[in-house]
Amino acid sequence: MTEIAIGVSRHLRRPGSTGRSVVHALHGMVATSHPLAALVGVEMLKRGGTAVDAAIAANAMLGLVEPMSCGIGGDLFAQVWDAGAGRVFGLDASGRAPQKASADALTARGFTHMPGD
Repeated sequence: MTEIAIGVSRHLRRPGSTGRSVVHALHGMVATSHPLAALVGVEMLKRGGTAVDAAIAANAMLGLVEPMSCGIGGDLFAQVWDAGAGRVFGLDASGRAPQKASADALTARGFTHMPGD
């Protein structure tokens, strides 16, 4: 995992110790499995993009540098904090839903919110 941050203070671990270095950031951070993807995400943040914009940009780069792991047709799980709404939104895009599992069909069965919400 590669972490690249904006406004970084890095505390390196001692030689011979295991684990990752601690990274602190003031204005944003992107963590990916490839440095180029992390750089693309940070660049998106620097240009005024949101965390979601940075995640999409980083994933697009991962599709190029790690096509065997990330790409069109894969799964997506996301939890996104919406400061304006003051709540977390979840997205489970882990596969196809049955054809009749539309929002209207679920509402008709009494579903009004995501379980656990």
